Amino acid sequence: MPLRLLQHGDSEYPGLCAAWNAAIVHRPAYVAVAETAEQVAEAVVFAAQRGLRVRVQATGHGALRPATEDDLLLVTSGMDTVAIDGDTALVGPGAKWKAVIDAAHPHGLAPLVGSTSDVGVVGYSLGGGLGFLARPFGLAAQAIVELQLVTADGEIRWVDDQRDPGLMAALRGFGPNLGVVTALRTRLFPAAQLYAGSMMWPADLARDVLLAYRDWVATVPRELTSAVGVLHVPDAPFVPPPMRGQSVARICLCHPGPDHSGMDELLAPLRALPGLVMDLTGPMPSNRIDEITADPTDPLPFMLRAEMLAGLSDEAIDYLAGISPRDAEPYLLWLVRHIGGAPQLDPGLAYAQGEFVAEAVSLAPGPDVAAAVQDFGGRFSAGLGAAATGYTPFNFAAGLDQIARAFTPEYGARLAETKRRLDPAGLFGGERTLTA
Repeated sequence: MPLRLLQHGDSEYPGLCAAWNAAIVHRPAYVAVAETAEQVAEAVVFAAQRGLRVRVQATGHGALRPATEDDLLLVTSGMDTVAIDGDTALVGPGAKWKAVIDAAHPHGLAPLVGSTSDVGVVGYSLGGGLGFLARPFGLAAQAIVELQLVTADGEIRWVDDQRDPGLMAALRGFGPNLGVVTALRTRLFPAAQLYAGSMMWPADLARDVLLAYRDWVATVPRELTSAVGVLHVPDAPFVPPPMRGQSVARICLCHPGPDHSGMDELLAPLRALPGLVMDLTGPMPSNRIDEITADPTDPLPFMLRAEMLAGLSDEAIDYLAGISPRDAEPYLLWLVRHIGGAPQLDPGLAYAQGEFVAEAVSLAPGPDVAAAVQDFGGRFSAGLGAAATGYTPFNFAAGLDQIARAFTPEYGARLAETKRRLDPAGLFGGERTLTA
């Protein structure tokens, strides 16, 4: 089957260009629709011969900048196969975590999914992948066993820790900078049963919740991954009436099972915190992991800002509590994720440069709002004060200016050299290209 190429004016072009982030409108010179690794290789050669950069889109969740006439948009969403093999899953670049969860669950296993199973496995994993199973099992990038990669010369190769350990190490956290991944094998874990969910308080109690969380999180076992934040639920028809237009402070948590003895005792200090209005924590199968944060699945125009934090300092808590009232700042939610203690983090990655990841997600339906959100992003980073370590994890980077902050300077220099060697023309990376 020949590679399908589309341009402006073709009927399928607008739909294929649509990203999940509705704030991004792609207008590439070509859209290439690939169904096989060989077609991906053909598209890469086609782009290289015409001096075009290759932008890959499977689910469109990671889009930060529109593709332009200088780009070929390579759509791999149709390559969505999932096959369970022992304690691993072999997936195509278009596969979402939901398909892996559903395939793995009957085997008593679970993948290292993020806060929503609606995102793609490959893009999420290549950029690090911080989910609610990170502290016991690590990042999704660390769970990559092997992958099939199309490089800038159009060659298709399998890479793992034995065949090319240096390249494999670089691929774990460097996103799409070194080629197009056409298959990925990820490790699965014995986490089919969880104790998970969220607790909610009125947003005006955010300071109390933050202080209680800081004390509590210092006591939890490594098996438990958690986060604290504020959510301003939109006053919109798609939101169930009990939550519509509400603002809540919340603590989200996840502990893999099957032994949940001791969880009631562990959570007792949080449940005793005055003002608790909703406790949704309890045993659940891992195929319900989306319920922890209940992230939206419909496309939205959004912008992101994030910082690694050394800890929850008084200064950071004062700032976060101060912006917690509804309309105090233009954001949908802020969330501080606990990563400290996660095993085997590569010391060169931003994920290893702190105990927490603080993120703010804002809706940005138009240019004026986007400008205001960008201004808020600067205030968010500054407001966290000395707790911010100066690093931003790769998957949380909001633009080219933040990509270098995803790595230590020494590790970033090595990655840049690897990119120059494998991709001298700068074919790959798109809006997440590391330059040096």
